[in-house]
Amino acid sequence: MKKILCALLALIMVAACFVACGGDDKEGDTSSTGDNNSQGSVISGNVNESNSGSNSDVVYHDMLPEAVDMGGREFYILQRWFGFGKPTIDFQGEVIWEDSEDGTMTNINAAKKHVLDDVQAAYNCTVTGEMSTSTAGEIRTELNNDILGGTSKYDFCFESYFYYFSFVQDGLLADLNDLGIDFSKPWWDQYALEDLSYCDELYYALGDINTYDNDGTFVILFNKDLYEENGGNPQDLYDMAKNGEWTFEKFKEIVTGFGHDSKADGVRDEFDTYGLLTETSNLYNHFLASGNKIIDKNASDEPVLDLPTGAGYPALTDAVNLYLNTNDVLVADLDIYKDKYEGEDVYEMTVTNAFKEGRGLFYMTSLIHLPYFRDMEDDFGFLPIPKYNAADDRYYHNMGAHTTSVLFVPKHASLTGENAKQLGIIIDALAAYSKDYLTPEYYEKQLKRGDAQDPDSAEILDIVFGSRVYDLGQVYGSLLATTGLVEQLNTEIASRVDGQKDVIEMNLGLLTEKVKANAQKPISID
Repeated sequence: MKKILCALLALIMVAACFVACGGDDKEGDTSSTGDNNSQGSVISGNVNESNSGSNSDVVYHDMLPEAVDMGGREFYILQRWFGFGKPTIDFQGEVIWEDSEDGTMTNINAAKKHVLDDVQAAYNCTVTGEMSTSTAGEIRTELNNDILGGTSKYDFCFESYFYYFSFVQDGLLADLNDLGIDFSKPWWDQYALEDLSYCDELYYALGDINTYDNDGTFVILFNKDLYEENGGNPQDLYDMAKNGEWTFEKFKEIVTGFGHDSKADGVRDEFDTYGLLTETSNLYNHFLASGNKIIDKNASDEPVLDLPTGAGYPALTDAVNLYLNTNDVLVADLDIYKDKYEGEDVYEMTVTNAFKEGRGLFYMTSLIHLPYFRDMEDDFGFLPIPKYNAADDRYYHNMGAHTTSVLFVPKHASLTGENAKQLGIIIDALAAYSKDYLTPEYYEKQLKRGDAQDPDSAEILDIVFGSRVYDLGQVYGSLLATTGLVEQLNTEIASRVDGQKDVIEMNLGLLTEKVKANAQKPISID
């Protein structure tokens, strides 16, 4: 059978992935689940630019200030090993990595080594750390003790922002703006910086320094062989997507009527064929595709509840009605499947296996799952999440809250003066050198050149990475209980939101007060 995308699969997957596991995490969740950039613009690694990958004519680390001798200082990183023990995921770390059992090194890890070797030599320092196999909750407790206990073991971290709202409330995360980093540089994701700021404080950042934010980004995989077998032309789907004509209505039209009882036993279950393979948390993707957010911001960079406005309700209603079409749509986390596969990964046993076995036309998922399809016989490609409003000039894509990495810095008592200044310098240097060495390996060679024979899918990924949005309603969803409002399989959306609106706004107001209070105690690097 054809294997057109096999190289493409080896590609994104090597940067790998985050999955919540245990504690108070969202166990087994494979999904999560501004305005900002126009449809078709491109992100190089993580940085929005006019061309993908690093420009070969530019040496980005030459844009850095003159290197500082740090006298052999060690910088220690903490990150969770997302997806540890899960066969569908291949997380290899951010900046640091876990060596393979046979001693070989992937091209991505070779690029990370190049970054570390050069940065350590230029700045006379050591960058090391650990990939923890603990749960998010256990890591959070360890970090809390490290900060409050004054041990200051961890200099910076890569983790999911979803689990750290209490750190923001309690002033335990540094405002990254205080570290002297010039975030206007091209190795930082400008739209993430804009969306994730809170009352002009910046607790989380993305850039070429990390790759797993890309792996945690949602797309639609589509089975090209299956589409052709049913009379469709895959190129038509690609062309619609690239021309901005890939809408929810067109998507629904193709899905509806596609499902069938492939076992011919009169029973519709996870072993039949479907037009769409999905899960309830993906309803949030359709909501974002309307151009709305749960929490937006005002002119003072203060968060405001945005959920009840605009096209969000109609988009959710249409998505729910589609998901309730059990003949054509397989929803992984329905009670019938959770009960049946108790103690197992219900997503793997339903939608993931169905797509791998050629029994699903569309599969909405994040790119973290590509490793699982290395040996899939059918050819498949990528499509954007369909826009809800045909008149919109762009798409909107979600980076899963539970399954993606962001950079943050614990606010230790010692994080001041030269200590803080050096940390900011090293973080910035790692990002700049990563843009030179890591991003071309991850993005250009893996996704667009290499042995990939599907340039259309590579072009779709340009669109996807160039149209991401970051919703504070998701970032602080654990505190505000907001994402659950848009992830339920019923259409009583307005009454559900109205019932929680006052509580959400109260909690949001309290969080804002605490953020403002913490902002009065900035880190000094003078």
